[in-house]
Order: sequence, then structure tokens, then C-alpha cells
Amino acid sequence: MKKNNLLLFASLGLLLASCGKSGPRKTPSGIEYTVAKQGKGDKLKVGDTILVYFASYLNDSLLMKSRDQSPNAIPMIVQKSTVKWDLMDGFAELSEGDSAIFVLPIDSMPAEQRPPFAKPGDKMNVHFIVEGIYSSAKQTAKDEVAIKEYIDKNKLKTTKSPKGVYIAVTQEGTGEQPKNGDVVSVNYTGKLLDGTVFDSNTDSTIRPGMPLEPLTFPVGQGRVIPGWDDALAQLKKGSKATIVIPSALAYGLQGQGQTIKSNSVLVFNVELVDVKPAEAPAPAPAVEAAPAAPAPKK
Repeated sequence: MKKNNLLLFASLGLLLASCGKSGPRKTPSGIEYTVAKQGKGDKLKVGDTILVYFASYLNDSLLMKSRDQSPNAIPMIVQKSTVKWDLMDGFAELSEGDSAIFVLPIDSMPAEQRPPFAKPGDKMNVHFIVEGIYSSAKQTAKDEVAIKEYIDKNKLKTTKSPKGVYIAVTQEGTGEQPKNGDVVSVNYTGKLLDGTVFDSNTDSTIRPGMPLEPLTFPVGQGRVIPGWDDALAQLKKGSKATIVIPSALAYGLQGQGQTIKSNSVLVFNVELVDVKPAEAPAPAPAVEAAPAAPAPKK
């Protein structure tokens, strides 16, 4: 994570009203912090990808809470500390599940990192909640369990795509299968495993005032989530299918909006309405030949 981003974290936190059970401590670089709630997970270490919530107060005035911006925890990588204010050496003192408050005296912070309205003697109180440590292997295993339960519960007959999307074809098409770069038109409804619908281009109640028309894009070009590119390449024009997409091939750690939380498995009912061949690249402009050099005089 870049220095400026880390310093931003240090300027955005929340002061908890309660005191930590263990009393004030200090990071190796000398920043005071308190563990307000002790977690039961593993100790953090350099290289871990962690999921955190944060918020901040200047003294007792709230500046910002990450939960106000998104319901999802924010992924970040624990790195070796490069400057005192990046708090990385502080994270390395914490464990999964900890809730900690770091106290940053304004007077000792770099001028460019201070809020413009801060006064001498003020304190920035930064609160981090370590929601968890992310492991791709553990998340994949967790997704597989959830997907199997969903498939069994809904009695879907699925095949698994090369990248790991589960596809249940409910109506076999008779048209061509899209190739990389072909332009496809798709009707879809997306939902979570619990049935919550988060998007659809066939239901006017989901998109009030928006035109109901197929989504058109070139397949295999990264215009959509990876699970869509992978699954649609397995279908024929005219097919209808239910596709179940592991979180890593959907929105992963970041989630999306207020409904799709971090590491959500997604389900889509799709119809591959049309497939058009990829446009041939425009021919390169002709390059005029250079004039021949004049013959040397004798």
C-alpha cells in the first residue's frame, strides 16, 4: 500500500468511548494505542491480507466511518513499516478480531497529513476493527461448501467450467458458441445465495425507469466479472442457464454496493440472446515507399 494511502488511514479513525481491557500500549515506533476488544484469532504478520473497518475522530468529533461509505470491510496488506504514521508496526501487534484505537497527537504529525481545521494540542483517534485475515484457499473451500448446498437445495444439474463456475443449462440453444471477442447480448437476473435479487435487466421493479434491454458486450475482454466471461463462453446462442459464481470470480474482497458483501457467491439466471462475430481489426494504413536515392554521378 502506498505511503499516502497509509497516512490517510492514520487520519481517519473513531475514538471508542470505552477503555481497553489491557490499558495503553505503544507500537515499536512509539504511537500509543489501546486494544478495546481482544480478538480470538491468529496474530497478524507482515504479508497478511486483512479485512478492516475504520473510522476517525479529531478529539471527540467524528470525521469519517468506513461503514458509512460501504458495508464491506476494506482489504489491506500488512507491510513492514516505512514511516511512523503508516501504523503498519501497530497492525503487526494485533490479532484477528481485535478492536484497537491509535492516538496520534496532531503536533507530532507531518503538517501535510493534518486536517486543515486541527489546532495545536488536538489528537487524532484512529479506530480499526480487524474483521478477519483473508486466505484464498480457505475462502475457496468455504465457497465450495456453500455452492454445493445451494445446488443440492435447488436440485440443479450443473457442469463446472474451466475456471470454476457452475453452470446449469435449463434450455439448450441451437446457435453458435461465442468466441473470445464476440459481442454477446444477455438477459439476466442476479441474486445472492439467500435469494436476494440485486440486479436484473428483465424486471422493471429492480430498475425503475431504466429501459429493459439485453446487456451487450464483447465476451472475454474483461468488461464484466470473470465468472460471466467464463460461463457465457460455454453456452450456445439461445441458451438459458443458471450460473453459480464463486466469490473470487465475482466481486471478491471488494464486494459491490450495499447488497453484495465481501466474498459473496453470486447466482445469475441468464439468457444468451445473441452472438455476433468480433469486428475485424481495421487494416493498418498503407505506408508509402520511400523514394529511391538518386544514382551517383559519374
